[in-house]
Amino acid sequence: MVQPINVSWTKTKKNVEQIISKYVYYSLSVDNSSTSDISEDFLLQKLDPNNQDNTYVKVDEEEKKQRIEFINYVRFSFNKLTTEERKIIYWTYLDKENNYDDRYIANNLGFSLGYYYIKKKETLIRFAYSLGVEELEEN
Repeated sequence: MVQPINVSWTKTKKNVEQIISKYVYYSLSVDNSSTSDISEDFLLQKLDPNNQDNTYVKVDEEEKKQRIEFINYVRFSFNKLTTEERKIIYWTYLDKENNYDDRYIANNLGFSLGYYYIKKKETLIRFAYSLGVEELEEN
């Protein structure tokens, strides 16, 4: 029988939230699109570093390239999640326009609030694995 992996919930959640926060700030600095512009399947499009023609961005070209690579790394990891999981991450952390609360998200997904919290925790752990930032409990 396979033993379950003991993930440190607090450390893993902190790692994911730090990456999401960095992603949001980097997106603000180099991406011209709005966070509220997302497709029906909640997939995020990869940024093309060669197609970033914004004269108002005053970030060094090398720094801009690194930020775009980081954004694409997060988007690639995000796109590996299920549609339901992408909705949870998007509505909770990425859509800054609407500021959805947990009750709205749970209702929109057809979940009770208690079940939603379980799914949100599972989603953050899966996202952490997708990003490669999960932390295990120390024995």
